[in-house]
Amino acid sequence: MPKVKPETLALRREEILRAAENCFARQGFHQTTIQDVIKESGLSAGCIYGHFASKDELIQAISDSRHGRDSTLFAAGGDTDDPLQGLRAVARAFLGDLQKEAGLQARRVGLQLWAEALRDDVIREQVASGIRQPIALIAEMLRRGQKRGVIHRTVQPRGAARAIVAMFQGIVLQRLWGESISTSEAMQVFETFLAGLAAKR
Repeated sequence: MPKVKPETLALRREEILRAAENCFARQGFHQTTIQDVIKESGLSAGCIYGHFASKDELIQAISDSRHGRDSTLFAAGGDTDDPLQGLRAVARAFLGDLQKEAGLQARRVGLQLWAEALRDDVIREQVASGIRQPIALIAEMLRRGQKRGVIHRTVQPRGAARAIVAMFQGIVLQRLWGESISTSEAMQVFETFLAGLAAKR
């Protein structure tokens, strides 16, 4: 039997994850079966089980892969030395992603992962890690801003970073519940928050 190339295996794995994410976004974790994923992907049961031994493994793999998407969004703020401009870029990227169907689908699955984290230690650590990373990135941006005199010296970078991430999480919840979120209105409120962080001139 010919050996399957590693790149082919990686592509097949991504294909399975996309199919599983479609099912999970549509039906939820607990209503979705491996048979649903097989049907959605068009692949054989042997192929699916060759990559993932169980539905729990699929859920954990999707949880792990979510960090790549979020890292890309938060990287939008890394192209400038000005932390306020960087945070604006992050907010615009994040809010823009919520207006796309692919972004909404990822958040639907993400919301289920938050709930799953209450019962699954592996997923809880993945979810917690996914929150720690943006908090650390934003906190570092704010510290750099304090060194440059752009961010007020009394601001606690980690606390402010946690509040920003919590703001984004709240917007996700409202959007997934069907609320209409105006990007311009959200950015206006975010500007008010940033003004409170800025050093007074």
